[in-house]
Amino acid sequence: QSHGLGDGRAAPTYMGDLPWFVKKILLGASFAKDSYIFLVMTSNGGNSGNAAHNADKALCTGGCALSASFDIAMPGNFIVSSDDVNAKRLADVPAAVNSICSNVSEKHSNFVSDGEKAGKHFVEDSYFYGMHSIKHLSFVKNYDITKDCTGCGICVSVCPCDNISIKNGRAVHNDVCAACCACVHWCPENATLINMPTLKHRPQYKNPDVTLDEMKKR
Repeated sequence: QSHGLGDGRAAPTYMGDLPWFVKKILLGASFAKDSYIFLVMTSNGGNSGNAAHNADKALCTGGCALSASFDIAMPGNFIVSSDDVNAKRLADVPAAVNSICSNVSEKHSNFVSDGEKAGKHFVEDSYFYGMHSIKHLSFVKNYDITKDCTGCGICVSVCPCDNISIKNGRAVHNDVCAACCACVHWCPENATLINMPTLKHRPQYKNPDVTLDEMKKR
């Protein structure tokens, strides 16, 4: 969001890149050519990889460029991180945010654009979309809905892509998934499982400072 400090957005990192739907949003975004545009990425490891470069590609396609990029390490909701690591990362967040705010308020630039624009399959050639070279990861989106599903609709309310509906008292997933795993972590019956052997029974995680009401779509 913009806070009078410039035009900025916060996004999670997926496999060291922007989620496909964030790429799509950035391609359609409109900014003044001389805007100071900053990007804040959150990730399990605190390293956004190619995310900043790809955000810049999207912005350059629209006639502007990225000015600054910042990373914040957060608890992982896909790859598991320990309770101690999660607590440490959350404890470090306020200082990280204050530092980012200070840099942004002074319009510090830490990113140099090369002017490259997004290619034809910029959105589609993304992790979890289906066309990426590691296509098999797309099966992660085929969640296993167990018999414990009560059809309560919480997964519907937290899905950012309107990808879930309730049919015959059970959650049904369609094919416009962002692989954010909100449905996995907020299911009160833990009835939505990641369909990947190593992660199928990973524990749920909820940020202790985030409520269900805050997660629900507005």
